[in-house]
Amino acid sequence: MLIKLLRLRLRGGVRHRLQELRTLRGLLFLCVTIVVIVLLMKQTSLPANPLGGASYAGPEQLREQLARLMPAGLLAACLLTVFTSSGPAIHFSPSEINLLFSGPFSRRGLLLYKICFYAFGALLSSLLITLLLPAFTSTLLATFLGAFLTLMFIQLFSAVIGLLSQLLAGYCYVPLRRSHVISLLFAVIAVLAWYFSAIDNGLAGALDLFQSSSVGTLLLAPFRVYVHIFLTDSLYPGLLGWASLGLAINIGLLAVIILLDRHSYEASVAASLKMHKRWLRARRSGLLWGAQPVVVRSFEQPPVVGGIGPVAWRQLLTALRSYSKAVLVFLAMALLGGPLLVVAAADINMWSRVGFVFFVAVYVLPRTLVFDFRSDLDTMENFKALPLRPWKIATGQLLAPVLLTSLVELLLLASTAIFLEGVPRTIVICLAPFVVPFNVLLYGLENTLFLLFPTPLVPVGRIDFDFLGRTLVDFAVKTTLLVSGCGLAAAAGMLVLNATDRSWLAFALVAWLALVLIALLIVPALSRAYDRFDVSRS
Repeated sequence: MLIKLLRLRLRGGVRHRLQELRTLRGLLFLCVTIVVIVLLMKQTSLPANPLGGASYAGPEQLREQLARLMPAGLLAACLLTVFTSSGPAIHFSPSEINLLFSGPFSRRGLLLYKICFYAFGALLSSLLITLLLPAFTSTLLATFLGAFLTLMFIQLFSAVIGLLSQLLAGYCYVPLRRSHVISLLFAVIAVLAWYFSAIDNGLAGALDLFQSSSVGTLLLAPFRVYVHIFLTDSLYPGLLGWASLGLAINIGLLAVIILLDRHSYEASVAASLKMHKRWLRARRSGLLWGAQPVVVRSFEQPPVVGGIGPVAWRQLLTALRSYSKAVLVFLAMALLGGPLLVVAAADINMWSRVGFVFFVAVYVLPRTLVFDFRSDLDTMENFKALPLRPWKIATGQLLAPVLLTSLVELLLLASTAIFLEGVPRTIVICLAPFVVPFNVLLYGLENTLFLLFPTPLVPVGRIDFDFLGRTLVDFAVKTTLLVSGCGLAAAAGMLVLNATDRSWLAFALVAWLALVLIALLIVPALSRAYDRFDVSRS
């Protein structure tokens, strides 16, 4: 019965995706997705060294790099999945709880039903990874099996850790305060910064030292199994043997899940209902972290500032009360990211580091710190009823994300400048004044495009081509406009630089003023988009 239900559910998912392709927008977004995948396949078909500027001498050198880096990368992926998970690893929706739990099904059967559904999503992801991973690293079969078994291992590993935490929480009667967590987090960051600064060979030396230690060897042992699946050359006994061992590890984790679930059944059901409510709020507001609603009476009167203050104050309170976890995570990453980027300079070229920071600043942060018009799509009629001019509401909506993002980026620049000397430190310090106008331009573009084309920021399902294509188009348009704006500011600075006999101070001042002017020009555009926004479309 559960097998038939799983087959019907997968059939309904495929039918829903095909219905999306019948519309012109869905077809265009699918074409964009295919074009991007083809371009990535052509890009990855050439051997390029991600840890430096030089190319590899051949596929063997790339395979050696993957064998050295992938175990630690998989460990980091598992830890990131565990620490960022905001609910139970095995999640049941309210409809499944009402219908399946009252049916003639055992708890073990329901767990296997959900694992099979997760396995289907991992199967589709593995097909995509097989297309994008360079073919010269291994055979297509090895890449597919390695990707599938690795994704299932990460899912099952996070489920085991989640069930263990639920089980231990029942025996823990001392509440863990947020201040203790913050103190422990900063202590860990300080220890890691000291550790990386003491390594002479940079990030590669630190990684080699960790992998050669007894603790590193023990922790990375299961992850090396999946690396061998990726890089094996022979079908037998290489691929068959390593794949069988990886499958046995996954089956063992599944057995542990079934065993632990017997002791945390009620907690899992409550956590599933709790997570479903958070997911509904995330779908409505676009806040991917889906935190708990916090209602606290504020005794502080916000500054009025012509009506701008209360709008910005509301968003700041929402960020600090309900989504402080996301803010704290990014602040910790900024503190640790500075020394890591400095240490990685010995192994990763400058453009790779700049590209990574640009991607985080332009895509990751705006998609996480959603405290503006994008989180108020369902309550836009309330803002329309306010006796305020559109530019005041637009300015108030921009203040909270701009301030929080600027705080994270300034902290990253400060933690980087501490470990630099001479000209590099001066360049990093000179970048600080450009952070705020850049973020005003960034979030102004984000909200303007959102008001012109209002769509949810959370995908409908696992394979949502409409969401994927829309995200790619949005990122391409936003990147083009940002680079153009920064290019115009730099061009204005270059004109003054040539006219003032190479005065870099004049260059920085004029470039900053030009960027501020360009950023301020986005406010009227955002106000116009808000004024023309039709609340019936939301």
